[in-house]
Amino acid sequence: MKSEKYVKELFLCNRCGYCRRLINPNTGTFGICPTYEVKGFESYTARGTINIARAIFERRLSIDKRLADHIFSKCLMCKNCQIHCPSQVDITLVTRTIRSHIFATGLLPEPLKERDAFIELKHSVFDKILQSRAETTCIMLPNKGNILYFVGCYDKYVYPYHAAATIKIFKKAFGDVAYLHDNEWCCGLPILNDGNYDLAEKIARHNVNAIKASGAKLVITSCPGCYSTLKSEYPKIVEDIPFEVKHISEIIAELIDENKISFKLKINEKVTYHDPCHLGRYEGVYEEPRKILYAIKGIEFVEMLRNKQNAFCCGGGTDLPLINPKLSLSIAKLRVNEAREAGAEAIVTSCPQCIKTLSPAAKRSQIKIFNLPTLVVNAMGIR
Repeated sequence: MKSEKYVKELFLCNRCGYCRRLINPNTGTFGICPTYEVKGFESYTARGTINIARAIFERRLSIDKRLADHIFSKCLMCKNCQIHCPSQVDITLVTRTIRSHIFATGLLPEPLKERDAFIELKHSVFDKILQSRAETTCIMLPNKGNILYFVGCYDKYVYPYHAAATIKIFKKAFGDVAYLHDNEWCCGLPILNDGNYDLAEKIARHNVNAIKASGAKLVITSCPGCYSTLKSEYPKIVEDIPFEVKHISEIIAELIDENKISFKLKINEKVTYHDPCHLGRYEGVYEEPRKILYAIKGIEFVEMLRNKQNAFCCGGGTDLPLINPKLSLSIAKLRVNEAREAGAEAIVTSCPQCIKTLSPAAKRSQIKIFNLPTLVVNAMGIR
């Protein structure tokens, strides 16, 4: 907690309250912080986090288990407060720094401690029992090539049919792409968010070396968390990154522009698009997914009230469901209700974690959830 930039951030906050909600002249109250929206307590806001951090820094407050659990169960690191902060406080830096201090004291909440140990041992956030599902999808891909598909834990182990759809798009546009197989480790974003920087560095260096060995000059991800981590976090850790990183939504939008893919079938659905935090606010990718949806025949597209940089988090940020599943579900319900209020019959997103987090709330509201690449493959008529 001695970083000069971190200390500066603690004294930038002017306590204006924009990190809680904005007043929009056209729509009225515009919620910013998902956890504050549900809980309504100041300590759940960015301003609350900064007050806690300052108290710790000035030694007016000591970290105990109760405080540690609170710090890890309140902030999704969705960056919505940071985007709207007039003082441009880097709340991600503040939160990660506090968490790194908590990690150093050994007070990391038990579910995260277990998950981090599993990532270190098995290189994934999910049980290796699912390995066969992933290998069924990706086994035929070579381990070397100019273009590499970094699958990510969710699409590798939980949603292998998402990975299969993505690979079909690649084969149509590029032929085979490379895949790291067992050399692909979890990108390390959960570890970074826990403040476990030594393990995060080990993971980053392994993945960068594995990608270098593959000969890839372009790495494509289907997970926004992987995308943002490889693109923006790895260069802070590893000196030489000799490859470009793109998200699959950027690639599909480019392929549409270049007339390399076409949509043969109609998808008769009224849909809205949920902007994943790491794709949108972290990396600024807003228009490409919408361009894809507008290009698909039969799609009727509607926007939710909070969209693009104002988009509400799904409730899954920083693995909140592991720590506070009730709060996570409450946030997901708010987002699903917003889609319903927009008149949508389905939510489309390009993030597997958003799909996992929104699905229980969507099921109760009878709203469908679609993965963007899977929707694209269906519209292309590929089997």
